[in-house]
Amino acid sequence: MTSPRSRLRALLAQPGCTDAAPVFDPFSARVAEMNGWPVAKLSGSVSKMANVSAPDGLPLANMTDLADICRRICRNTDLPLVADADEGGGNAITLRATIRDLEMAGVAAIEIEDNLVPQSTQAAARRHALMVPLEEHLGKLRAAVAARRDPATIIVARSFALSELPRAEALARIRAYAQTGAEAVMLADLPGGPADLVEVADAAGLPLFVLGVPQRDRDDPEFLRRTRLKLRFLPHRPFRAALAAMDAAYRALRDGGTALPDPTATPENAAIVDRLCRRQALDDWERRYLPG
Repeated sequence: MTSPRSRLRALLAQPGCTDAAPVFDPFSARVAEMNGWPVAKLSGSVSKMANVSAPDGLPLANMTDLADICRRICRNTDLPLVADADEGGGNAITLRATIRDLEMAGVAAIEIEDNLVPQSTQAAARRHALMVPLEEHLGKLRAAVAARRDPATIIVARSFALSELPRAEALARIRAYAQTGAEAVMLADLPGGPADLVEVADAAGLPLFVLGVPQRDRDDPEFLRRTRLKLRFLPHRPFRAALAAMDAAYRALRDGGTALPDPTATPENAAIVDRLCRRQALDDWERRYLPG
C-alpha cells in the first residue's frame, strides 16, 4: 500500500481538481474515509474550536495541540491529510520543530500562512491584515522546506495577500513564495473571484489549492489547465451540522427528553457504527493473532 504522502502527490500529478473533505477530528475523518473521500483538509479555525474550544486568531492553541490532533487523525485513517499550520508557531527556528512534529504525526501537506497571530481579541478582528514581512516569510518557507525529513511532505505557501495588499504587491509576494521550494500555493481568499487564479497561476507556476471556487469552474478542464488548480477545499458544513445536532441533543436530554433516537437502534445504523469502528478488521485481527 502506498503512503498517504505518495497518494497525495499522485493526485496532484493527475489532470483535474480533487475536492478535499473538511474534517475536524478523528471521528469526522473516519466518516469521510468511509464515504470515499480521497484526501482530507484540517483547517486551523475549526480544528481549534472542535478540539480545544479556542477561537481562531488568538494564541490559545499551539502547534503541539495541532500535532496531537493530526496524530490522532492519521492513526485512525489512511487519508492524506492537508493541515493548516497557521503561521507555523513562530519564527523560522520554531517552525523547524512544527514541521517535524507534523511530519511525525503523519501529515501529508503542511500549509504555512503569511499572517501574524494576533495577541488580543481586538487585533483578531484584523487578523489577516497583519502580514508577516516579506523577507521574514520567505525565510520561514525556506526553513519549512529544509526542515522536512521526508521529501514527500509537501510544503504549501498559504496566502491572504490578494485581499490584503495592492494587486501588484500581492502577486510579487506569491511569485517570491514560489521560489522558496514550496510546492504549492493555497489561496484562502479570492477577492476577484475565480479570475484571480489565472493571475496567480502565471505568477507562481505551481499547483494551486483554493477555497471557494464554484463547481462550474472546478469542472472546466480548460480552466483547470490554465490555473493549475489541483485541490478545492469546501465549507465546514460537517462541523456545523455536528455542532447543531449535539447542541439539540444535549438540550433535549437536559430537559428530560427520552425520545432521542438511538443511533444503533436499526440494523443499518448499527452497520455504520461497525464500519466506523472497523469491527470486521478487528475481528479478523483477533482471529489471526489472539490465542484461542
